[in-house]
Amino acid sequence: MSNAPSTLDTQRVTGSADESTSSHTELARSLRKTATNQFRFAGFWSAVLLPLAYVPMLIGGVAGSQPSLVAALMALHAAALVAGHDYRKD
Repeated sequence: MSNAPSTLDTQRVTGSADESTSSHTELARSLRKTATNQFRFAGFWSAVLLPLAYVPMLIGGVAGSQPSLVAALMALHAAALVAGHDYRKD
């Protein structure tokens, strides 16, 4: 039989522990950035769309009969504004 060339990357196999740690750190940083961007995306669009819920509440009279619901919606809107504040601010 002939000796076929190995498809194994010898540089990766013989890499040091520092390179492995560095790649794990980079992966963690990338995942954190992705999660943060998704959180900001959700916050931004929630802040944009939540005011649409105010109109039916005011028209239907829910605002007068359930003030705690209105307060909760306003608190959720404020939280969405804070969460989405830096979305696409690159």
